[in-house]
Amino acid sequence: MMAIDSISSLLRRAALLVTLLAGLAQAQAPVASKAPAQAPPAAPPGVVAAAAAGDQRFELPLSQLLGDTTPRRLAGLAGELRLSLPMPALWQAREVRLALSGTVSRALTVASQFEVEVNGHVVGQFGLDGRAGGFRQEVAVPVQVLRDGFNDVRLSVAQHYTDRCEYPMAPELWTQLDLADSRFRIVATPRPVVPRLDRLDALFDKAGWSSTPDVSVLTATPPSKALLSAMGLVAQGIGQRYDYVPVRLSSGRFPADMAALGAQMPAGSRGAVLLGTFGSLASYLAGLGIAPQSGPIAAVRALPNDPTRFVLVLAAREEAELALVAAAFAMQRMPWPDRAWAEIRQLRMPPLGSVTGAAATLKPSTNAFPLSALGYRTTTYQGMLPGGARLTFWNGSWQGRIQVRVHASYSSGMSGQSGLNVLANGALHGTIPLGERNGGTYENYAVSVPAGALRPGWNSLELQPVLVPLSNGGDCQSFFPGNLAVTIYDDSTVQSFGGSPLKRPDLALLARDGRPLPTAPVGLGMAVQLTDADDATVGAGMTLMGKLTQVFRGPLLRTALVVGEDSSARNRIWVGTLSKLPERVRSAAGLGRAGELVAAVPLIQSVEVAVIEGGDTLMQLRESLDAGAAAPRTLGAEVSMGNALDDHSIAATVLDDGVPVTLFTAGTPAAVQAGMHQVIGYSAWGRLRGNLAVWRPGVDDMRTVAAEDAPFSAYSLRGGLGLWVSQYPWWALLIVLSLLTLMVVLSRAVLAGYRRRHLPAQEGQRREDKGAR
Repeated sequence: MMAIDSISSLLRRAALLVTLLAGLAQAQAPVASKAPAQAPPAAPPGVVAAAAAGDQRFELPLSQLLGDTTPRRLAGLAGELRLSLPMPALWQAREVRLALSGTVSRALTVASQFEVEVNGHVVGQFGLDGRAGGFRQEVAVPVQVLRDGFNDVRLSVAQHYTDRCEYPMAPELWTQLDLADSRFRIVATPRPVVPRLDRLDALFDKAGWSSTPDVSVLTATPPSKALLSAMGLVAQGIGQRYDYVPVRLSSGRFPADMAALGAQMPAGSRGAVLLGTFGSLASYLAGLGIAPQSGPIAAVRALPNDPTRFVLVLAAREEAELALVAAAFAMQRMPWPDRAWAEIRQLRMPPLGSVTGAAATLKPSTNAFPLSALGYRTTTYQGMLPGGARLTFWNGSWQGRIQVRVHASYSSGMSGQSGLNVLANGALHGTIPLGERNGGTYENYAVSVPAGALRPGWNSLELQPVLVPLSNGGDCQSFFPGNLAVTIYDDSTVQSFGGSPLKRPDLALLARDGRPLPTAPVGLGMAVQLTDADDATVGAGMTLMGKLTQVFRGPLLRTALVVGEDSSARNRIWVGTLSKLPERVRSAAGLGRAGELVAAVPLIQSVEVAVIEGGDTLMQLRESLDAGAAAPRTLGAEVSMGNALDDHSIAATVLDDGVPVTLFTAGTPAAVQAGMHQVIGYSAWGRLRGNLAVWRPGVDDMRTVAAEDAPFSAYSLRGGLGLWVSQYPWWALLIVLSLLTLMVVLSRAVLAGYRRRHLPAQEGQRREDKGAR
């Protein structure tokens, strides 16, 4: 009874407490008609509230990620394909799906399977059945396994054609993957920008989904000389951060109100760069607490009406000081603070003497360079079909040969059939054996590539490992592919020997400048010269500066971006309209004001080659000879055409008084910018070659005039007898001995005849003289 009373008392007290609380809340509730609701407190500087934004959909074909539309075949018992999936830091993935399409060998049994692995996590698998002929599958990729930047994706197959005594390298074990039809389907939401300088690499992110991102570089007034100098450095900083991704830059004016900036940025662009004085950028710097007497500053702000977009502000008291902070932005390894802005008080560049001294030491006397100079990194290749390395290198000589010295290590337990094939331009030139049971290491294993296998300009070098287990699985033998591994180190070298240097200008030099032997450190002696300060022309010049920075793999702080000619430069690049180019430069390139083109069409190449073959001593003698006369000459016809360049963009290279000059031009500034935005793309840039290239903006078609397109004919082959002697030494020795014997016989016959004709008369005269005495 007491327990029941206690419970009733507690319930009454609880009911009374609830009633009191309800009355108190009603008494303190605001009335909408009396006073408006208070706004939430403003966020502190540097903190951006997340804005609601709609999801966007993206599709990334595997052909775009691999740069190849050719279907890829996964062969053998365990074939695989590796690729990288970019995840930009400015996007939050909501859903990622991988759609796969391909063809299956009809011999595959239902025990075969396809596996998808992302960053070490198996995210999907499905069976392969040869009876189906093909497959179309979609695999969901959990966003939890993805990270910002590049994600490792591994597509592998386990293939079988029988359930016993299977040969792992049977030719019927294959699955073909359609790279153009297979793709990642991504649903993502823009992330709010973190306005900190140490996040610059994430703001200009190479791990993006756009093949050619757009960035605006804006000023308050048309670019002056000081502004152009700073804009050239900004273009380098942007190009470096995008690394190998072609980026299109444009020039323009920024609005006075930061809220209006978003409408002025290109569609899809997440950021812009602004340059100006503190006065012209006052609204963009408001609230940061920058003192008026500060030195040049760099600041990152999120747009007030769209926190998913940003603006990088470079400001100074005077335009002449902007080059200081722009140079700091161009140096990618700058330790920027984790703040919204920073002041650059002083920047001491290395003296010019140090730069020229570095340039003098960049080219080794041995003409050798490591594979790391070609962009290769030490890699371990594993499995029965490990792939290999394919590199491109520049051959700047005629009739020269190269030698590849490989540094490699391989594991134990591989068959004697294993080897590392070395190919140049698709031809095999040597195999490095990898068959020692206990494994091994090679240092400087040399494979020579003869001059006849090389061509002037770009050449390919392939290192293809062929790894075979001790047992190949035939006759029901077990096999173990886990120990198949070889490491090729990036300190392996390529060295060139002999030949004569090619001195004719070539547009392909733009695509290889600085690789593998930098010829202009930090842009020494280079200048990008604009015909005018029109925004489209300036945008084209900045786009080219960003591309050259990517080609040189480093900043070009000594390269000038100017309007007009820079007489101090020894490597000059003109960007601008055709009618405003200097007359002598335009005439040397065969370009007229009204679209006329005077082209030297190559007909035939000829050369007089000194051939000295034989033993090593003769080869050394050949390399020591002056090979200047061996450089090929091109015979061509000069053709003049009218209206040949209408609506086209032109790239040309000539020698102007011994100085190499390269032109990027078109009829109007807008056409110059459109042509530049196209030519810096992946495929177009690689097709630049010869002394003239013409293309129409918006059309994937480029026509070039190059000497190597002409057929080759050697007018004379000096040293042909020496070549025959080196090929047939014993026959040559026999012929030489026969000739010597014939000379002896003929000499004896001549002497005997002479004695018969003259010696008897002389003997008789001697007898008469003796009798008279």
